[in-house]
Parts: sequence; C-alpha cells; structure tokens
Amino acid sequence: MKKRKFLAIAGAGLIGAGLFAPLSMAQTYSGNTVYKVMRSNGTPQVIVANRTPGERLTMTYPNATSSRRVTANACGLVVLRDSPSNVLTDLVSVDGMAVDQASLPTQLLPRCVDGNLEEARAANFKTGAGEVVVVKTPNTVYEAVYSGGRTRNVTANACGFVAISGTSTIPWEDAANQAFEIGGISYDINTLPTATPEPLCRSGQLYNPASW
Repeated sequence: MKKRKFLAIAGAGLIGAGLFAPLSMAQTYSGNTVYKVMRSNGTPQVIVANRTPGERLTMTYPNATSSRRVTANACGLVVLRDSPSNVLTDLVSVDGMAVDQASLPTQLLPRCVDGNLEEARAANFKTGAGEVVVVKTPNTVYEAVYSGGRTRNVTANACGFVAISGTSTIPWEDAANQAFEIGGISYDINTLPTATPEPLCRSGQLYNPASW
C-alpha cells in the first residue's frame, strides 16, 4: 500500500524546503478556503478552512426539504396548521402526494364524533382559518414534506477547520442538498475544487498532505 506523506504544521508555520508559511495558509488548498475531499467510501466531505478552533458556523441548504410525521384523526383527516418550524406555504406533499393549496376548495372543518364526521369530506380542502386538511386513512401516520431550506450548525476542530460530511437527514447524494451557503457565500459541492488527500487534525496538531 502506498503511504501518504503529511507535513506537520506546528507553532507559527510550515517547515519544509526551508520555507515558512502561516498556519492559516496551511489549511487552504490551491488558495481555496472551502473545498472538498473524497473519503475512502466514495462520499465527499466539505472542508471549511481558516476558522477559529471551536468556532460555530451555520450552514444553510436553500433548496433542501424537511419532513415531519403527521397523524390522521379517527375520522381520517390530517389537519395541518402554520407554525414557525413548519410554514404552511412551504408544504409540498403528504404521503408522497403533492398538495396544491391554490386549487383546494375552502370548506368548514367538521367535527369528528365517535369516528364519524358531522359532514362528509371526500377530498382535500382548506379552511377559512388557514388550515390545510388532507383526507387519509384514520389513525395512520404519514410524512409531510416542506420546502424552504434547512440549516445546520457545524464547529471548527482544534486545528481551525471544519470537516462536513453528509448525514442521513441531509445526504450529499440528494441533489437538493448540493447547493449550500456559509457566511452568506454560496457554494455547490459539484463545483468545489477536490483536494487529495485531506488534511488531518490529530490531538490539535495539523498535518498537511505533502502533495499539496
């Protein structure tokens, strides 16, 4: 197996070939402070360099969707209301079926008494109070999907860079998650420069690939 060579970065700079570079510069790749590396499992990881150790950053995915579990009542109505965390105008679908709110009729929300509606409802509708009501199977849990983006907090490691991998809820494989913003600057994982291999942080010590 071919061994990867790394240069240790200590104190004020990089010692190699008689040259010294500031510690912050050692984290950049071809002058870029945001770039990606490919992990051994074939998935990308985004590196955000030149940060303060322990610094918290907010990462925004403007095109990402979020989901929540919703339950139909005993009469089969899923009643969706506006909330700060789930803005009703961002509702995309329920149980995989698109919801076009503009085309829904406005009707009264009937009471559910002993598993029966006081007035039958056969199709989705909205109410004068701003609720969206989806007709489904009674007492069944569904997934409601919302647009509007997602945010994620990340923290710089002891060497001052952030290594960001995809998660089960925000996977890089999903095209909607591949555009992101950090510090008000937009990036796309597909167009980021690719560094090989990645920098390493071990016990607060930065190791930079010698190939850089």
